[in-house]
Amino acid sequence: MPSPIRFEIIDRVATLTLNRPDKLNALVPEMKEGFEEALAKAADPGVKALLLRGSGRAFCAGGDIGWMARALSEGRWTEMEALLDLGAFVAHGLTTLPKPVVAVVQGPAAGAGMSLALCADLRIATPEATFSMAFVKLGLHPDWGGSVMLSRLVNPALAGELMLTGEALTAERAQALGLVNQVVPAEQLDAAVAALGQRFANGPSDTLARIKATMLRDQGLDNASLRVRLDAEGAQMKAAMRHPDAKEGLAAFLEKRAPKFG
Repeated sequence: MPSPIRFEIIDRVATLTLNRPDKLNALVPEMKEGFEEALAKAADPGVKALLLRGSGRAFCAGGDIGWMARALSEGRWTEMEALLDLGAFVAHGLTTLPKPVVAVVQGPAAGAGMSLALCADLRIATPEATFSMAFVKLGLHPDWGGSVMLSRLVNPALAGELMLTGEALTAERAQALGLVNQVVPAEQLDAAVAALGQRFANGPSDTLARIKATMLRDQGLDNASLRVRLDAEGAQMKAAMRHPDAKEGLAAFLEKRAPKFG
């Protein structure tokens, strides 16, 4: 079975690829080792930048709804919470990695998939990309850093709108709101990503690391306070998972019907 996470380093630029194309790269516990190994290798001084990508037609559809529904119905809380803890770990690792992180979004980035994209410093998308904080439609709370990162990037009213409605954004709309840095045609995506990666590969590593630290500090955060916010977000999601609305939301999604929340 192919690894759910691929990682490679070419010309000092690392690429972490979510590799479950048949499931739209949905997140599952089996990705834990791959994420941990990739973040550790990306921290090597010889790596100058990290690209986040998804294989196939999606960036990431978020958590694997089928797996989540089964785990919920079977009361596998330890596994569920471990996946949420992994999200906090990944979000913290990407945000504090002392080098640029670029999300390359060529299709849907929904739920935790959008969260993952927001953990990057920059986002390049194709016109086919969509972004959705879809958690609320399933009776769930944002996770994988979604609420924390969204609040860093847009004003509170807009962050609230996106989280409370879960409505999807086109790539063009996301760029207009400042959530996407570049929108390029699909046939030009790899060239645009390679050019940006090479720019960072030839750049001053120490200065880039200092700029990332300054960006975090200027928003009143550091490694410790960021972790506190991510843990608080995770606690809300863990509580939401235990509410009947979550079971109903997941079931409705799989049954392709409108949910009946309490």
